[in-house]
Formats: sequence, structure tokens, C-alpha cells
Amino acid sequence: MSSYKWRDLLDLNSKDKAYLSPLSCIAHIDINAFFAQVEQIRCHYSVDEPVVCVQWNSIIAVSYAARKYGITRMDSVFDAFKKCDHLIPVHTAVFRKGEDFWQYRDDCGSWHTEEDKKLTPEKFKVSLDPYRRESRKVINIFNEWCDMVEKGSVDEVFLDLGRNVFECLFFDDKVEGFGAMRDLFKNGGYDLDDFLPQVPGKVSIYFEGNDYNPSSEHAYQDWDDILFCLGSIICNKIRSQISKVLGYTTSCGIARTKTMAKLASNFKKPDAQTIIRNNNICAFLDNESLELTSFWSMGGIIGKGLTQLLELPNEKPLKYIRDSWPVSSDELRAYLKEKTQQITDDKDLFYRPADDQLQQMSEKVFQLARGEFRTPLSPKPMVRSMMSNKNLRGNSCQHYQDCLAWLEVFSGELIGRIKELEEEYEKIVIPKTLTISVRTTKFQRHSRGGSLVVSGHVRAKDLMERGTRLIKQLDCKHGNSEGFYPLTNINMMISNFEIVETGKTIVDMFGQRTQVIRRSGDDFIKAGDQGLLVPIEETKVRLRCDPCNMNFEGPSEFKEHEDFHFAMKLSESLNGATENSTNLSYGERRLLFSNSKRVSGKSSQKIGKSAKKSDIYKYFNK
Repeated sequence: MSSYKWRDLLDLNSKDKAYLSPLSCIAHIDINAFFAQVEQIRCHYSVDEPVVCVQWNSIIAVSYAARKYGITRMDSVFDAFKKCDHLIPVHTAVFRKGEDFWQYRDDCGSWHTEEDKKLTPEKFKVSLDPYRRESRKVINIFNEWCDMVEKGSVDEVFLDLGRNVFECLFFDDKVEGFGAMRDLFKNGGYDLDDFLPQVPGKVSIYFEGNDYNPSSEHAYQDWDDILFCLGSIICNKIRSQISKVLGYTTSCGIARTKTMAKLASNFKKPDAQTIIRNNNICAFLDNESLELTSFWSMGGIIGKGLTQLLELPNEKPLKYIRDSWPVSSDELRAYLKEKTQQITDDKDLFYRPADDQLQQMSEKVFQLARGEFRTPLSPKPMVRSMMSNKNLRGNSCQHYQDCLAWLEVFSGELIGRIKELEEEYEKIVIPKTLTISVRTTKFQRHSRGGSLVVSGHVRAKDLMERGTRLIKQLDCKHGNSEGFYPLTNINMMISNFEIVETGKTIVDMFGQRTQVIRRSGDDFIKAGDQGLLVPIEETKVRLRCDPCNMNFEGPSEFKEHEDFHFAMKLSESLNGATENSTNLSYGERRLLFSNSKRVSGKSSQKIGKSAKKSDIYKYFNK
């Protein structure tokens, strides 16, 4: 008789319950030396050639062929050449200062002797767009196979294989040997709290990968072993597809929790797969020199602090936790509380957990040492904000014009990332807020933010125009202050995203200034690449600008007219408005130009001075 119940097995078919089931099956897959593999494949190098990915002088990814020479990410590219004279360094793609697009410059890099071939952070900004693009391709493959995918980072994911192994066990005709189990399931001859029947004595499936089994125990002692075996087969197929379609090798770990799966994937690299069955968890934790800090989320100050507080030994520290506090986490919590109270000087501690954190932290440590710490998978939500950031060196940003040049870069980078989001979610993503932030040589931080008003898809031009106004405000207020220039950091952040379904109406695309006559769905047809809905009869929709008393035949003409108004508003915001401006409302015109002199004399004088003709074309042709 099995030690698991029907309820445990059926919970695998629920996204919400699967990770909590004693039969849970979680996988962690990461791409080996991802950045280096991207460049290796792009440049058509073989897996045996020592490729490293470089940012300025630093190595950010090392291929496994280069690791054989002792090269690590701690090395500079010059140190790496000393270890391997035939090293192949490839610099990341870069934005040039003042340009809103990135490109590879494969004949350039700091290791070149010619000055014109050196890439410097004063003139360029690294772009990670190629890696995000390739990551999205890999994620698409994962999503084809699994209904619960959590993106851990650009090169790693967690997969909840609950539904996959459940379907294989009960419905996959290629998986033989479980006929009796399937008949019992289909006929409903069981109760949820009944124990599962014994595993068949003979099955025709085999583990694919490294089944961690130091004691050489029988392969299929219970149904968890069967499910892990099915999971290994599925993961091997996923990894094979990634290799065949994209060319990337991956490492995989399969276990009952996310933390154990991540440890397993890191056990053997590259291009390997390790399965940690439930019966072998403690052996894996104790035999492979794993510590509390080895766990995902325990690698920093918290892990070091808990190791100090618990006085963990160097040898088998996780076994020490299990043996010292064998019953419950309450004992562990009491010990931690007493220990922290004994040490009154915070200088003697790496980490002091607060009283309200003791219960949660003690439960986590208690479960981690047993491989039982369970957390749900969270499919990555739509991002809430995006930032393009540049740490500045030397005099790379010593006046207002330099700021504009970097804003060009930021605008292009952020628009590229928005387009990636739109492709991934199949929605239109519109940021509503934009913020510019700078840091001075005196480490003072100044920022300005404001609303971003766009119609339809946001463009780099939209970000640049709004960013220009904000940086102008900062420059006017602080630019003449001592120590403001040269800046040491500047960034652009967009946030407060509006998510719009594709296939929108004219109102969605152009806002309330458009007058639309409502018709039924049969009266409209789709037109163009933007998924706009336009009427079969042109007279059914009227695009109109009320301030100018003008009608427009189509969206493109209307959009051009909107751009004109935007340009005029920009000019007036910088140079002042005239009484005849069509961009002022009745209230604004009365406030600024009425005879009642509602504004102060100083303000009126300023408006009068600035009410002269300005050359807006000079701004757009800079």
C-alpha cells in the first residue's frame, strides 16, 4: 500500500494546490553561461572555443570551454588573455551616446590597441536587449510545455510539472504499465482519503538524467518515484527542443520544492539533469557539502547571520539543524530568541531577526534543512515600472546637451523593452508617468516626474520630448549650482502602465477628442498592423479637432495634426504662450490675458517677455 492518498495525487491537477502536495514535482532549468552562449551562437563559434562575454574590461559570462583555462568572472579581459592566449572576447551590444538604437561592434573592444576600436563607458551604454530577446524565445518553449512557469531571471525558470505528470500517468498511451491504476481512476472506485494502491512491480519507464541515489535503493518504491521519473522524461524533451530549435544547452534539477530543484540543477553542469527523489533528500543535503547559505534566498547576510546564531558546524550543518531541533520549529524559534537576547551589541551580529520575524524565519530554516520548504510558483506579472540607467564617468555628462544625448539612448532602450512586453503579452502597453533622476558629484539626488500623454503606441519621440522638459527643469533649477555638473548618474523611469487589449476602437487609440458614431461590430473591419477598427463606410467615423474646427479623413492625418499641437505646446511651455494660442482653454486664456490682472506683475512681465515667436523646428532638428 502506498503512503500517499488519492487526494495527494489529484491535487497535482490543480495549479493552486500542486506545490503543496506530498507528490509535488518541481523543475528548475537554467541556460548554461547564457550570455556567452548567445554570443557563441550569434558569431558561429563552436562549443570548444573559449568565448567570454565582455562589458568594458570586465567579463560577465564565461563559456565552459573558457572555464577549462581557469577563467572566471572575477578576471578582467586582460587577465583572461594571460590564462588563454587564444581567448575569444565578444563585447555586449551597445548604445552610442546620442543614438536611440543599439548595435554590435564586433571589431571593437578595450583589448584592441587602436584607439578608434576601444569601447568606453564615457561614449557608450551597454544593451542587454539581445539577451532578453533570446530569453523570451526560451520562455515561449517552456510555455508550450507547461502551464505554470515562473521566470527566476533572464536565464532560469521554475516549472510546476503537476499537470504534466498527471496527464502522463493517466492519459498518455505511450506510457505503459499503469492500466489498473487508470481503470480505477476512470471508474471512480476510490475515496479522496483512500491510500493509493501499490506501485506496479514492473513498469516500462526509466529515469532520464542523473537519479541521485547513493544507496542504490529500488527505483520505484512509491508513486512519488514514478512521478519524478515521468518528470525527468518531460524535462529531457523540453531541453532537447531548446537545444534543437535555439542551440542552447541547459541544466535541470527535479525535486519536490523550488529550493531543492534549484540545488539539483546546480549539482552537475553543463548540459545535465539531476533528480532528487524524496527518499534521497537528506542524503543529498548532507553528502554534498551544502550549507544554509547554499539555499536560494539564504546566500546573503541573513544566511550568514543565522549560521552564526545557530553556531552551525562546518561539517553537515543541515543535519545538525535536523538533529538539534527534531520536533518542531517552535524549539528553533525559542533558541533564536534566547540567542539574540544574549547578544546585545549589534556589531557582534551579521543579522538580528526582529521578534515578529522569528516565527517565520525559524519555520523556514526548520523546513529548508529537511527539503520541505514550499513556495508557490508565480508566473511573472506585468512589470510595474522600467528604468534605463547610466552610471557616468569623468566628463561624459557635464552640461545640458550631454543630458539630452543620454536621454536619446534611454528613450530607445525603453521603447525596445515596451515592444518586448507587447509581444509577450499581446497587449498594448502605455506608460502614463515618466521620471528623470540625476546624481551629482556631491552624491545629491534630484528628480522630476510628470504625466506622459500619448495616443496609441508610445514612441521614443514621446519619451524624449517629455524627458527633455523634465531635464530642462532640473537644469534651470540646479544647473548653475556648484558641484551639479558633471553628473555621476542619470536615469529615465517609466511607470503607471495602462494595459490595453489589441483590436481597439478609434476612441481607444486617439482619446476623447475624437467624435465617434457608434455602430455594431458588423459595420467595422480591421485595418493595418495596429489592429484598428475602422468603418466600412468612411462617413460613419469623424476625426475632428474642435480647437481648430477641422475634420480629418483618416487616423494618420489626425495623428500628424496632434503632433503639431504637441509641438506647439512644447514650444509654449518653454517660451510662453500668446493670447491667440489654440492650445489654451478658455479658463487659461482668461487667467493669463484678461484685463483683471489676476496674475502678479512679475508673472505678467515674464509672460509678456516670452510671448515672442520661437523656432520649434530647431528643437526637432537638433
